[in-house]
Amino acid sequence: MTTGLRFPLVCFDLDGTLVDDTVYIWTTLHEGFGTDAAARQRAHDDFFAQRITYREWLAHDFQLLRAAGATRDSMLAFIDRLKPMRGAFETLRELRRRGHRIAIVSGSLDIVVTRLFGDFPFDHVLINRIDFDDDGHITGGEHTPYDVQNKAAGLHELCRREGIAPSQAVFVGDNENDLWIAEAAGRSIAFNCKSDRLAQLATYVVTEKDLRQVLPLIE
Repeated sequence: MTTGLRFPLVCFDLDGTLVDDTVYIWTTLHEGFGTDAAARQRAHDDFFAQRITYREWLAHDFQLLRAAGATRDSMLAFIDRLKPMRGAFETLRELRRRGHRIAIVSGSLDIVVTRLFGDFPFDHVLINRIDFDDDGHITGGEHTPYDVQNKAAGLHELCRREGIAPSQAVFVGDNENDLWIAEAAGRSIAFNCKSDRLAQLATYVVTEKDLRQVLPLIE
């Protein structure tokens, strides 16, 4: 990439950053469908204790949702209760106008992006994918290799694709699972922040829930 921009790549988290009314889409869906909370907690603990892989954790979540009767249409009904963060589209369009490349690096789900931002041409989207059959039943999906601490590896991969250094990338996120990618980026912005550690680590903290407030901090 050859531009005159100091930070040609801007990466966003999804839930709680580009999307309002949810902290994690997984929590929103599980609570909405009333899945087994104890089973969810066991899988969470097993992942962070390295007893299961991220792929196995995702498959377990899909299994719980499927058992609770979740379908494509009923999941989209929950997603339709959410909305893009205030100023999200204006911010994305302004970054595009300035010449930035724009990416999502998230542990959320692809259907959230396509439902709420279907018309916006992101340059890169690193996220979990969920698959459905013709009747809308969950058949599985594909995990992202770039969540939690591996979000930083996602940033490095995007910089490799763009031919830039990580110091030329900005990351905007809101929670604990953004710590590693925020540390790897040249500039990090804690937006709508729910993590004291992220707020301490980030280059800037934006407390107002209007994504346009990040624009002066990027260039």
